[in-house]
Amino acid sequence: MKNNKIYLIFLLFLSGFHLYANDTERKKYHFLVSSIGHINIGNDARKIDNTPNFQFLYGLTNNFYLGFNYSIGDNGYKRTETLPTTSSSTSRSYQYSTSKNSETFSINLQYFLWKFIYSSINIGMEKGFTVERNNFAIIRGNSITPQPFALKTIFDDRVFGSIGLGIRQEIFSYFLFAFEYQRGYIESGKINQHFTYNPEYYGNNLPYMLESYLFDSVINGNKLRNSLFQQIYLSAGLAF
Repeated sequence: MKNNKIYLIFLLFLSGFHLYANDTERKKYHFLVSSIGHINIGNDARKIDNTPNFQFLYGLTNNFYLGFNYSIGDNGYKRTETLPTTSSSTSRSYQYSTSKNSETFSINLQYFLWKFIYSSINIGMEKGFTVERNNFAIIRGNSITPQPFALKTIFDDRVFGSIGLGIRQEIFSYFLFAFEYQRGYIESGKINQHFTYNPEYYGNNLPYMLESYLFDSVINGNKLRNSLFQQIYLSAGLAF
């Protein structure tokens, strides 16, 4: 909370110099490609992976820009993972697959306070995705025993908002270099989990993952929560 107050006071201080922003003539169209560092403050919210970001900015005035951001996210993939066992001669495995994730869209309002220094307000959304775990099996030597269990996890869309402070400067008239720091708030997002298994196969027991889920959610009360985050953008592009 103390850091947020210091940050807001600093923004207000810079806004007192907004008249000097008119000293610099800027081109109307800015196209940028960014490398992003996204960091959650605390471990309560699911992370957004850092992927390339594309930004288009349109100058409504010489100092005021409206922008649109798109982060391409990570493509879906499949891999084999293992579960712990109590026997060294036995292993348990399953197939883990995910759809495209960490894909984000945002709208940006940027105002130049002084020469190449600007402040920003950003509102965005992370697109939902799914994770599936299936093809469970117990492996003992050369014997593979399939297990009738599957888990599908659906992560809903979630929104976020942030304020930022950055620099963006035109070099040799057409080239852009930019750096921006953002701090904001992101939803935990709703998560739906669907378990499918054959109770006759497991008898009086529960599948390991279902047992772990019930233990964490019911007994421990573990769940994702809304969280603060910070982002750092390092960008290059063109101005027209």
